Amino acid sequence: MKTPLHALLAAAVALGAVVAQEGDARTTPELQRAQRELQQNRTEVERLVEMRLRHDLGLPAESDGSEFRPTAPTNSEDMERARQELRDHDAATANLLQRYNKLKAQLDQLHAEAEARTHDESKARQFVVVPPANSMPTRMRSDDPMAPFPTSAAAATPSGESAPPKASTGQPALPSSAVPTVFDIVLDPIRGQIQGSDDHQRVAQALFKAGQALMDRAQTAREQQQAEAARDLDARAKERLVRVVDELAPLLKTAEPPYPALFYLGRTRELLFRLSERYDGLSLANGSGDYQRREQEVREPFLAISARDVAKTGPRGDVEVLGAWGKAAQSAMEHFRWMNLHAGYDPRATIEALTWPGEHP
Repeated sequence: MKTPLHALLAAAVALGAVVAQEGDARTTPELQRAQRELQQNRTEVERLVEMRLRHDLGLPAESDGSEFRPTAPTNSEDMERARQELRDHDAATANLLQRYNKLKAQLDQLHAEAEARTHDESKARQFVVVPPANSMPTRMRSDDPMAPFPTSAAAATPSGESAPPKASTGQPALPSSAVPTVFDIVLDPIRGQIQGSDDHQRVAQALFKAGQALMDRAQTAREQQQAEAARDLDARAKERLVRVVDELAPLLKTAEPPYPALFYLGRTRELLFRLSERYDGLSLANGSGDYQRREQEVREPFLAISARDVAKTGPRGDVEVLGAWGKAAQSAMEHFRWMNLHAGYDPRATIEALTWPGEHP
């Protein structure tokens, strides 16, 4: 038979057990949360350690799956094989680097030789200097390749040598002060060198202006009674003018050639016409048919310009007016006609030809 004390002790024990069970129930969620945080911290520590290792090895910060990951445990044979492959790759890299350095040295040497050759050629190369049209004459330094020819025999003789005596021509020698000095043409600054250019218009323009300048210098030489020098300059001018016609040929094959090409063709034929008059005996007296044919050849390009460069104006659009190129072509043809008619006119008159009232009583 249980006493009241025993009953009290039994109740106390049962109450403690109930209280312990309730405490364990309360601590279980907190323990699980703490365990989850611990696992997260461990995962973060492992991630940070891996990032540090990847940084030290030069790998990307985040793995993209492209790096090598062994699928099986590594043994000594695999390690030796991997080391041998690494040595082979290092040897191939060293060989390629050596070839690269050798080729780079050869390339640098070729560049240096090319620059030196270009520098030497630029010194020895003669530029095509194109004088502007209708320019006023001016002096040029004596060391220039386009320098004027000497105005006297003494100037043409090298130092230390004497000029050969001239044969008497029966004409009084002009005093040195009466002989004008040969001047050269004002030249524009050199803009570039024509070397293998496919711009036919620019090459033709340069050749035309060079030929025109040589003819002007030849005229100055004739005024100084230097016939041989004038003939040589005219021959050089004719050579350039003939090349102008050949250079313009590709431009003139089109259905409507450009106006500048036609204009330069007409002016070139006009200068060749003048050279033929001076040296080939071209005149109406020697052959009217050939003379008229050459005149027509000069006019043809200007007529082609005048026929095309026409604009219609007026209230009803029935008035034809020449454009700028048409007017220039008309002026060129009029100048050519006037020179053919009046080029032989000599305005100088001798004193004996002058008369006045009361001269003869």
